[in-house]
Amino acid sequence: MPVRPHGEGEAGDRVLGGLRLAVELSLAILAIEAVGAYLSHSLSLTVDAVHDVPDILAFAISWTALQATKEGATGDFTYGKHRLEVFAGLFNGLLVLGTGVIFGYEALASLVRSTSFAGPVDPVWILLAAVPTLALRVVNLRALGRLPGRIRDLNLRSVIVHLASDVAITGALLVAGVLILVRPVDGWADSAAALAIAGILVYESVPLLRGGWDVLTERIPPGITLDSISRAALSVPGVTDVHDVHVWAVCSSLVCMTAHVEVREMTLRDGMAVVQQLRDRMEQDFGIVHATFELEAPS
Repeated sequence: MPVRPHGEGEAGDRVLGGLRLAVELSLAILAIEAVGAYLSHSLSLTVDAVHDVPDILAFAISWTALQATKEGATGDFTYGKHRLEVFAGLFNGLLVLGTGVIFGYEALASLVRSTSFAGPVDPVWILLAAVPTLALRVVNLRALGRLPGRIRDLNLRSVIVHLASDVAITGALLVAGVLILVRPVDGWADSAAALAIAGILVYESVPLLRGGWDVLTERIPPGITLDSISRAALSVPGVTDVHDVHVWAVCSSLVCMTAHVEVREMTLRDGMAVVQQLRDRMEQDFGIVHATFELEAPS
């Protein structure tokens, strides 16, 4: 009996190649920022450099999760291993949240104490590290941003959110470096930039954690309502009633549903044609690629 695919093509070479590039460029960024943080004594650059470590780990986990989905459905994992992508997205979110909270506290403490992180801040080294970092992050974001929207599951979206916020973080580094370079007495700008970076990290973690939580609690996916599904099903010729509708997501790119459908008197062949029309309508209107319908005779 042939096994119906469950979206395993979404873990294609193009996606995996993009994540591999993210890891490689992040390693280069980590090296640049580590040197810059050491020579500049900058808290903001240190925060971003340390933030690169969980980034690299998160990208590697995302790559591993997507690689696992290529195996497809098995006797033990009848939907495949798509849930690994959700756990990867959640872990990414927790890493970002933890980094933001820890360094946000340190940045706030530095502002209150009105003292620098590790001595006088050298803005030249901040800028020398921030400029190539910005270029590499833009390249990384553009590479993953070109991937089609249909294959951007929670896991991959978490990586793209990472990269987009990283570009904003680099902008904060550039602003702090320029301010301190123009007015050396404004050393507070470094702590303020570190606090802003920590705030960005906390902010970006929220949708990742919420998205993962919604999938694991089997909340109906965004953009879908039971009323809209019922209306779409009732528009199929021969359908007279729809009830016991259940919609959930195995991962954000694999939405499933079941429903009981009452139809008028018809042959088995006509009933199977109705089921196919229902499946086509659910996929076209709502992106539900795995729909199961139980036909019932008129009550």
